[in-house]
Amino acid sequence: VSTSTHLEPGAVFAKDFRVVRPLREGGMGAVYVVEQISTGRQRALKVMVPALVDNPDVRERFEREAKVAANIESDHIVETVTAGVDEATGSPYLVMELLRGEELADAVERTGPLPLGDVVEILSQVGHALEQAHARGVVHRDLKPENIFLASSKRRDAAFTAKVLDFGIAKLVMDGMQKTGTQPLGSPLFMAPEQTDRKGKICPGTDVWA
Repeated sequence: VSTSTHLEPGAVFAKDFRVVRPLREGGMGAVYVVEQISTGRQRALKVMVPALVDNPDVRERFEREAKVAANIESDHIVETVTAGVDEATGSPYLVMELLRGEELADAVERTGPLPLGDVVEILSQVGHALEQAHARGVVHRDLKPENIFLASSKRRDAAFTAKVLDFGIAKLVMDGMQKTGTQPLGSPLFMAPEQTDRKGKICPGTDVWA
C-alpha cells in the first residue's frame, strides 16, 4: 500500500471530492480544500497515511470512531461530513466543514500572548466541546494549540468560534502506530503523565491536563 498522500488539483478522490488545492501536510497525512461534487460545497479533506492504520480492524474502528465524533453535540467541534477508507488508495479519510480563520498556535505566533478575555472565551468554548465529548466516552488525547481552530464567527456578537479538530482520531492513530512499532502518539508539552506510561489509564482528565 502506498504511503503517499499527495493529490493533484483537479483529481477526484473517493468519487465525490475534486481537489482544489493543498491546505497543509504533516506526519499523519495531508489536508486539501476540495469541492464536493454532489453538493457544490467546498470542504476540507484529510487523507491519512495508510501505513498508520494498515490493520483492517483498526480501519473499521477508524470509521466507527469518526462516526461517534461526528455525533458529539457541540458547535465547538469541527463538523465531520463523511469518513471512510478510499478503495483506490487504501487511505483512510475524513471530510470536514471548511473553516475560515487560523489555528490557535498560529494566532499566538502572530500576536504573542492573547488578551485575558480571549483566553477565557477560548477555554470556555473548548470546555463545552470536551464536556460533550467526554459525556459520550470520547477522549481526544492530543489536545494542543495546533488542534484548536479559531474560525470566523457566523454570529454578530462573537469575534470567533473555537473549534476542536481531530476528535476521535488520535486513539486510532496511536493504535496503528503501536502495530507498526512507532512511538505512542502525543505532543510532549501537552501530554498528561499517563500518556507516557503504556499501562497508563487514558480518561477525560487526560484532556483536562492538556
